[in-house]
Amino acid sequence: MPKHTKLNNAISKVIKSTLAITLTSITLFSLVSYTANATESISSSINKAVKNSKRPAEDLALDIHRKPTQVLNFFQVSPSSQVLEVFAGGGYYTELLNDIVGKTGHVTVYEDSVWYNYSKSDSDKRHIGKRLKNTNTVISDMNTLQLPDEKYDTALIILGLHDIYLKSEKSLAGEERNIQHFLKALYQSIKPGGIMGVIEHEAKIGEQASVSAELHRLNSSLIKTEMVKAGFIFEDSSTLLTNPIDDHTQVVWAKGLRRITDRSVLKFSKAK
Repeated sequence: MPKHTKLNNAISKVIKSTLAITLTSITLFSLVSYTANATESISSSINKAVKNSKRPAEDLALDIHRKPTQVLNFFQVSPSSQVLEVFAGGGYYTELLNDIVGKTGHVTVYEDSVWYNYSKSDSDKRHIGKRLKNTNTVISDMNTLQLPDEKYDTALIILGLHDIYLKSEKSLAGEERNIQHFLKALYQSIKPGGIMGVIEHEAKIGEQASVSAELHRLNSSLIKTEMVKAGFIFEDSSTLLTNPIDDHTQVVWAKGLRRITDRSVLKFSKAK
């Protein structure tokens, strides 16, 4: 083979190799840029909702302890998404979620038929005059709960999971709470790849759920076991709301503990 032919072949190989490396670099840069922009978009919408001047003053006062910006970022709540909020209580997070999802998304608040009476005086105020236009409430007995299949991108249970383990609590029909049915109903309602977020007051390691629930607590290891049993995949945990001063032996509203308990922040997903 003539020398100039060998040289041309060598140059051609170098050019092809350089082009391949360049194209790969561009592709990787594009993927990184897309991911960064998506994350920035989510963060921006969450920040905007938290800083909304129309939020109730009582909510703003709780932000320092609840850290909503970091929490909702951790759970990957995003604009235009479908969100299921379980046991919303007074509606602190409902207010924020309503703003984050926007007009092209929606928040479904699920309340248990029996427990709704405990919190409706606070939560109902938020809906006066249809303030939360992107939100609706579903009230149903936990034991017979039915939700749409694979509808929600994200589901959240914030400081309410322990209640389903209280032995004193019964269904509308006076039956024991059917925990397996309830968790399975949640699982079925989440889209493949969707997120299930749980925040709970931490309990002593190895303590039975029925015991810790009396203190309104639930151990994070037990939560993981129960959620995985229902079909979820454990993804990650966060120390955002950790408080080492809390020894997990007192009821959560004990003097000096209210709003600052040691809380687990757990993220689960549904397989794609």
